[in-house]
Amino acid sequence: MGSSPAAAAAVEELTRLYRELPRRPSAEEVEAAAAVLASAEAEDAAARLAQVEVAAPQPPEDGVPGEILDVLREAWDNAVPPIGLLRRRKEAEIVVEVDRRFKVFDELLARLSRVVATLSEPPAAEAGEERVDSAPVPTAPAELVEEAVRRTPRGFTGGLDDEMVLCEILVRLPARSILRCRAVCTSWRRLTSDPAFLRAHHRRQPDLPLIYFRRGDSDYVGAIDLHAAQLRPVIDYTWPFGYTVIASCDGLLLLSSGRFYICNPATNHWAEIPQLVDGDFLGLYPHSLSGEYRILYGEFHGEEECVYHIITLGSDEPKRIRMTMGSSEPVEQPLAREFLMHARGDRSVLVRGNLHWYLRHRDEGCKIMVFDTVSESFQWMRHPAVPGWVSLLEMDNTLVFSAVECMSRIDLWVLQDHERSIWACKHRIELPMVQIRQFPECNLEHLGWSAMIVSVEGDVLVRCSNRIFHCDRKGNVLASFQFDGQLPMNCLHRLKENLVLHPFFRM
Repeated sequence: MGSSPAAAAAVEELTRLYRELPRRPSAEEVEAAAAVLASAEAEDAAARLAQVEVAAPQPPEDGVPGEILDVLREAWDNAVPPIGLLRRRKEAEIVVEVDRRFKVFDELLARLSRVVATLSEPPAAEAGEERVDSAPVPTAPAELVEEAVRRTPRGFTGGLDDEMVLCEILVRLPARSILRCRAVCTSWRRLTSDPAFLRAHHRRQPDLPLIYFRRGDSDYVGAIDLHAAQLRPVIDYTWPFGYTVIASCDGLLLLSSGRFYICNPATNHWAEIPQLVDGDFLGLYPHSLSGEYRILYGEFHGEEECVYHIITLGSDEPKRIRMTMGSSEPVEQPLAREFLMHARGDRSVLVRGNLHWYLRHRDEGCKIMVFDTVSESFQWMRHPAVPGWVSLLEMDNTLVFSAVECMSRIDLWVLQDHERSIWACKHRIELPMVQIRQFPECNLEHLGWSAMIVSVEGDVLVRCSNRIFHCDRKGNVLASFQFDGQLPMNCLHRLKENLVLHPFFRM
């Protein structure tokens, strides 16, 4: 992986410590243990109150000396029920403590993975970057191991197989580091090529916002790692003509430059989709029943008619479908044409098997059109009535709605009930314009700017001049990325790296 023998030894040591942990308790066991501790605390409080009452001076009962009563009180305090309660408490404390230590090691493994990735990656400096305010990150795996040793549970035995622990580390690495790991040895190549590992690796990868920037006569696409405050290169090819990312799905990018290409930046696989040249792209999605990846697009036939097609990646023949609104009856051509004229495929949003578009309907105002990818039918959805520049986005498998009403504020709405179209405003974020104006090139009155929410936690990317600022929901600037070329542009799409191989790239 390009790291030193000392770094490899540090990884091995952390792996050994992880193996010595006992079986990880389930969420139900941790919840039950917490309930036992809460009950024990309540019983302790009641017992202390009773002891106070008993300790109060009381006249001896008839025929029973006071010393005998004292003996009985002490016997009650040391009776079997309190001992049983103590045993249950100790067992619950062990469960909670083991769960806490697993959480510590989860964080250590994540930090170690980031450091190993840094050691194995070449500097990614297509665009300059500047850390403004962020937590310090250890610069060597040995520092992580020292912390692990300080927190390591003693006296525990049992644990996981070496390969499973190695997986816990490797699944957190970027795709480029995984490809380098395959050159270490045969067993690592076998492990990192296994389909189950590749699926787990994809699930662990961060969902990174994409940006465009231009250098000279070439276009570039990069991804911003918010946690590490780094710009990752996504597409290394430099084309002499402009292209845009019009869709992203499971690590796949659909690119358009007059011609259409599907690509996987993690594996560097590309394929052309010639069927889209004469059509209007509407959306890219995985078909849950077949496991195929499909594209929805439409075509105008003359002035009165339009048709819709679905094509499966790897297939030459598209399938024609009728535009239906939740039933078997097709919609009238005026609505079908109006949707195709106003729906923008590059702004389609895939959430839980449905494609969504924000558009203006001629008679019913602004609405969201939804396409069910299983039933292949359409329906309308209400959205929050908010002013300003709006965007429909997907975050954490949830449909969200961002609205920029003025230069200094952006709101995030989250869909809580899909069936009833119920939305709730989760964040109202004041943008740090005072801090941004401190940069000489950021004259907001004369230069274009844009703001886009990129996480449900309220992270925002603000573009101004040749900089992109990463801000949190409290209005703090966490990082600044400076670009030497032309103005960067926020992209509505995101990339979650995926090393899974697809047959349509080999056709």
